[in-house]
Amino acid sequence: MNFNPRITRLLPITCLVVLAASSAALGDEGVDRALAAVRNVGREGQGFAEAIPAAGQLRRLPATEIPRLLDAAADTNPIAENWFRGVIFDVARSGGDSSPETLRAYVVDRSNNPTGRGLAMELIRKQDRETADALIATCLDDPSLPLREMAVEQAIGQAEELAKAGDSTAAIMRYRSALTAARHPKQLARVVEALGKLGDQVATAEAFALITEWKAVAPFDNEGGVGFDSVYPPEAQFVTHGTVDLNAKYDGKRGPVHWQPLPSTGPEGTVDLAAPFNQEKGAVAYLYTEFESPQAREVEVRLGCINANKVWINGKELMATEVYHAGTMIDQYIAPTELVAGTNRILLKICQNEQTESWAQRWEFQFRLTDPSGKGLRSSE
Repeated sequence: MNFNPRITRLLPITCLVVLAASSAALGDEGVDRALAAVRNVGREGQGFAEAIPAAGQLRRLPATEIPRLLDAAADTNPIAENWFRGVIFDVARSGGDSSPETLRAYVVDRSNNPTGRGLAMELIRKQDRETADALIATCLDDPSLPLREMAVEQAIGQAEELAKAGDSTAAIMRYRSALTAARHPKQLARVVEALGKLGDQVATAEAFALITEWKAVAPFDNEGGVGFDSVYPPEAQFVTHGTVDLNAKYDGKRGPVHWQPLPSTGPEGTVDLAAPFNQEKGAVAYLYTEFESPQAREVEVRLGCINANKVWINGKELMATEVYHAGTMIDQYIAPTELVAGTNRILLKICQNEQTESWAQRWEFQFRLTDPSGKGLRSSE
């Protein structure tokens, strides 16, 4: 049976009595315990034994409890969120009347949790696609990422239809609105590609606000993988003092090395290390840049890199990944941190190994800072 506001006219009275009795028998404290059990689900079966019966109890709640279930889905890990999704949709199918006005009110109240608002919109869309589409159209600037992604997807679809109809000007305008709103890398990439086909070229580096200006010093030794954990002078200085001496010279793998400008080349915002450093293998490079922030703020560090890597900001290590040539993409690695007001100093360590295969010659990265929603930030913005 599909979720429908008229469901109470279809359910036998005895069924509604059983649902109400089940909710009353569980009680508020029992519901809270069941919600907590589902929230505690994690990887590799963590908490499953407790969550399975708890989810069964929650599925017997009436649909009037859906807002409570939506609230409980806030700030959960992806596994727990998936459990709540299943419970909520099961309750919607069999739990009796849930007013569409209640769901709409939950969606439009931006103070409600983003995950719950996204799930509520999915319920509305199952019930009334026209109403859902009208609501989604207002969400291009929404703080809820699920709702924003729905709105961007809707805008992309509209732009595609305009392009098919031959109205390139209107299609470009719609794609541009999607580009401004988009946060998900795949959606951004799709819009950039579509605009290019319409003759409106947008560089990936611009769309993602990738950082393209760096100073580099290399190569240091990484033969046998020794460089990943070795603390070479630029790293030692940065960890100790939170900065580097850009006038310094160091003993590198093949002799003296010093800092030199190394901007990205091409529209993708990729910083290539292989060509400037003579395709060196078994090597470490350090990259340094500064980012000006008008105020202290929470941000995310986002790195795409096919090589082993480490990232520091203001002397603090934020990520360390010792993986070589397993693939790369924008925003491959993400870590939260805080910027200080003023100058923020960033150091990357990018390690190349000694593989000789043709597909193992890339030594490169893409890097950016975003706000917690995924909006790319620019220095001094």
